[in-house]
Amino acid sequence: MNFIKNIASSTIGSIIGMLIAGTILIFIFVGALVSGVFGAISELEEAESEVYSGEANVIVMNLDSKIVERGGDVPFSLNFASLTPDPQIGLDQILDGLNRASSDDKIKGLYLNVSGVAVSPATLEDIRGGIEQFRESGKWVIAWSETMSQSGYYLNSVADEVYLHPAGGMTLLGLRAQSMFYPGLIEKLGIDVTVLRGPNNKYKSAVEPLLRKNYSESNKEQLNALLGEFWSTISSSIAESRGLSTSDIDAIAEDIGVRLPVDAIELGLIDAVFYEDELEALLERSLDSLELETISFGEYALPENMFGMSMSEDNLAELVSTLSADETLDSDNEELGGDIAVIYAVGAIESGEGDATTIGSVTTAAAIKAARLAPDVKAVVLRVNSPGGSALASDVIWRETILLKEAGKKLVVSMGDLAASGGYYISCAADKIYANATTITGSIGVFGVIPNLGGMYEKHLGVAFDEIATHSHAGKPDGVFSMSKFEIDAYNEVIIGIYSDFTSKVAQGRNLSATQVEEVARGRVWSGNDALEIGLVDEIGNLSAAIEYAQGLINSSDPTLIYLPEIRDPFEVLIDDLTGVHAGFDALGLVAGNNTTLLEIISVKRMLESNDMYQARLPFSLLFNE
Repeated sequence: MNFIKNIASSTIGSIIGMLIAGTILIFIFVGALVSGVFGAISELEEAESEVYSGEANVIVMNLDSKIVERGGDVPFSLNFASLTPDPQIGLDQILDGLNRASSDDKIKGLYLNVSGVAVSPATLEDIRGGIEQFRESGKWVIAWSETMSQSGYYLNSVADEVYLHPAGGMTLLGLRAQSMFYPGLIEKLGIDVTVLRGPNNKYKSAVEPLLRKNYSESNKEQLNALLGEFWSTISSSIAESRGLSTSDIDAIAEDIGVRLPVDAIELGLIDAVFYEDELEALLERSLDSLELETISFGEYALPENMFGMSMSEDNLAELVSTLSADETLDSDNEELGGDIAVIYAVGAIESGEGDATTIGSVTTAAAIKAARLAPDVKAVVLRVNSPGGSALASDVIWRETILLKEAGKKLVVSMGDLAASGGYYISCAADKIYANATTITGSIGVFGVIPNLGGMYEKHLGVAFDEIATHSHAGKPDGVFSMSKFEIDAYNEVIIGIYSDFTSKVAQGRNLSATQVEEVARGRVWSGNDALEIGLVDEIGNLSAAIEYAQGLINSSDPTLIYLPEIRDPFEVLIDDLTGVHAGFDALGLVAGNNTTLLEIISVKRMLESNDMYQARLPFSLLFNE
């Protein structure tokens, strides 16, 4: 198995290596880079001194920053291509900002200027809910934009009044899933692929692009159900806000009903068309003779001290000296400073410590263990946003959730965009599971994919292989030649064993019979609404609802929250970048453009390099693009 990792990882690594050759240029200009960082921070500090005087009465929200699950104190990551900060904001910060604004007497209204938001449906659902809560506090919400994508309109439609630029446009066409299939490419390259997924994983469709040229019937079934639930949530929310029926919304989508702004008015989707200067006059009239004073949502919502920092050469040297420090949580019965520990588990699941984009079994298990041993922590809310990953790493984290409950502490799970496969694995033992209506969950199944590259090397490179072994199956699978039927059967038994263990833990955690679990498992994905009906989740609700429930479990009227794992200092991350940990990846963006695609490539490489042959992972990657 080491050989397959070496061959496949080296192949992908070589491609990536050629792309990041330009990384060397970064180090030639390290001085300029650091100078650029200092300049960016200086600009942000100057901007802070000019903004919010405390007199603003209208918040302007455009959501044009990158939205992440959990925000930090510094609202940017460094863009190595331009030596400028990339703005970002956490979903937690958005919801907290809206909540604070709803009780801020100085804030009279919210101006939504949202063209589109490139996030998953569950995140959109959370943000829309936060805006609706703000409006229900008695304050007004007005939406206007030059253009509105479907996601943008979904958010804007919650407003009391919705306006569009006279020459603008909007989209309301429904949802679509599209996939690429590779058998023809694989055949041309001379590659053979061995797929292991056992007899009970017919919905585990991650392997279909390697085997078929179209969707299987079972995959069509689950994708149709998923898109149907997503659209039901979106269309019913729009219909309710605009006083329409869901059949009206369906007819508009089917007929491409919105072609010109006037169409949107006639169909009741918007109230009127305005130029931006005309909208400003409307906002002023809404303030009842108060002078209009606006503030951007980012400036209002992010921590006040986010700019209150400086980065000198002495600070830089100090950070470099501390990079090797052990950051593992000290869980030796020390108080953590909170009654409820909110633990974030975001990204693909893998063994080890993980990073900002992955769930490391060591780091996440350590956080849960620290909460278990801390005498002041009485409950844990586990926030899961993950497509799954390593079955072994998932089991390591699951074990800590069991030990937490055995210690007499409560466990509540809040599911974000995804809590599928391994993401469900680490959730299933909870006392209660919350999910959004559009959360993707389930995918209870296991698979393995082994590319056999010997044919490609011989056909295209003229490279031949020979071997000598003491036993028939030594070193197999090797990533070079196809597995024998005997070997496939043997490894499928492992898949079946992991699947059986997975489903038994779901049955135990959810108080279901093995038969009941089998009916909803087999690798099938479910929306949050469907998962509620079949017993995989307990309630539709967001992170705030999960925290509120945990508060009730420990009979605390005013609990203190502690958030784990601790967010790394952004300048430590910067030093990591400068020393090559992430700089190579950012350099890829200079030549390959799409970081989302690069993340997919790197995740495959990391999976191949790991010791985890068996994956409990979402059967597809979902990218929501405008």
